[in-house]
Amino acid sequence: MADKREDILKRLVEIAEAVPGIKTVGRNVANLDDFNRPAIQILDADETAFEEDPRHRSGSSTRRIGMSPEIYICLGGKPEVVGPEINALRAALIKAILTDAQLEAIVGTNGFIRYDGCATGLTRELGIVGEMGVAFTFCYALRPSEL
Repeated sequence: MADKREDILKRLVEIAEAVPGIKTVGRNVANLDDFNRPAIQILDADETAFEEDPRHRSGSSTRRIGMSPEIYICLGGKPEVVGPEINALRAALIKAILTDAQLEAIVGTNGFIRYDGCATGLTRELGIVGEMGVAFTFCYALRPSEL
């Protein structure tokens, strides 16, 4: 049996590793130093059941779940290039995730993949260190019998 949650997270790592210009991809890695950037960090996700689903079903019934992993693009560089570079990586990652046939197959016809937006964080050290959280929701059908 397959756990769709784990399948989605594994596939996200594979997609991130294929983004041009990325040196390092880490899943549940706390910090990536400057030598490993540009990097993408993927932290295992929070999940929420969709409230639109009927509540009076049995516990073994299928339930739609929205999973929102934390995905961060991390890089450092000269101030004049950090903005354009992090935006280019953002665009490449969004396109790769939203057009991936394997992810579409994992979430299935009753699920979806949605880009929810991003949040930036820039800090000043010797250069500029940029971090951008890129938010997605992956909706899939949780079937207890398949776990």
